[in-house]
Amino acid sequence: MTVYLKDRFIAALLFLSLALFLAGCAGGQTTQNLVKTEYFLEQAGFQRWDVNMTTPKRQALLNSIPRGKISTFERGGVTYHAYTDEAAQRLYVGDDAAYQKYLSMSKGRKLCERVVAPDSSQFWSCYDEYQTMGGGGQRGR
Repeated sequence: MTVYLKDRFIAALLFLSLALFLAGCAGGQTTQNLVKTEYFLEQAGFQRWDVNMTTPKRQALLNSIPRGKISTFERGGVTYHAYTDEAAQRLYVGDDAAYQKYLSMSKGRKLCERVVAPDSSQFWSCYDEYQTMGGGGQRGR
């Protein structure tokens, strides 16, 4: 009877391992992939914007950006890119130079898909507020 339970336990573990492996291959973001993505974004010059109860515009932006993708926002010839980390409640925001650096640093690695946001007014409202709150230049935090 004990051997039977042990065999079932091993079979269940193998099944679970296979399911997790296949989920990763199907494009699911693992914690390790998320950490790598965020590391590369920061190293490329993306700013980390924390989101909390005192930043309702950032919270709305965090909730509106597609998960696991870099959203592009344009206004008057200026382009910015944003990525969400919903679990840690933060946004990563970078200008076009930071995005190009991210691309060059990520060669040979799986990149986040980039999408152009159909309505960028929410992003620019949040960005303008960030600037007036002393957000400063692109490289600072």
